[in-house]
Amino acid sequence: MTNQIKYLRNLFYDLLNDYGRAFIVVRYSDKTIIGSRGFTEEEKEKGLVLVFNSRNHKNLQWTEDGSIIAALGFGSNHRIENCFIHHEDIVAVFCPEAKVKFDRWDVWDGKETPDESKRSKEPEKEKSAEEKIISLDNFKKSKN
Repeated sequence: MTNQIKYLRNLFYDLLNDYGRAFIVVRYSDKTIIGSRGFTEEEKEKGLVLVFNSRNHKNLQWTEDGSIIAALGFGSNHRIENCFIHHEDIVAVFCPEAKVKFDRWDVWDGKETPDESKRSKEPEKEKSAEEKIISLDNFKKSKN
């Protein structure tokens, strides 16, 4: 288990114990299994945010390599899905109440991030000097 994964695990448990919930951002790969539910097409592109609290998970385990095994409840009825989250697919751990987020940028080694891939597909058009000029004729003076 890398030091970064150990830190994520410790942060996850601290957030879960201190604030009652913790979030894990997971990217799609064939190594990660989200029960029979799987990933939706949107989640395959953007990733999946898993919420852990005291009521929605059972048998939570972090393996020696840093992967996560748990039975997680999904949806309002907490339908149980057996999940295996491969350590290479854990992108971030966060908690809004704690105002803490830890991102792993090493998971993107040699790959473009989703934002970069969108930007590289769209050719940027250089604006001419005339397009950059903003006329002040349309603005009114404020009366103070």
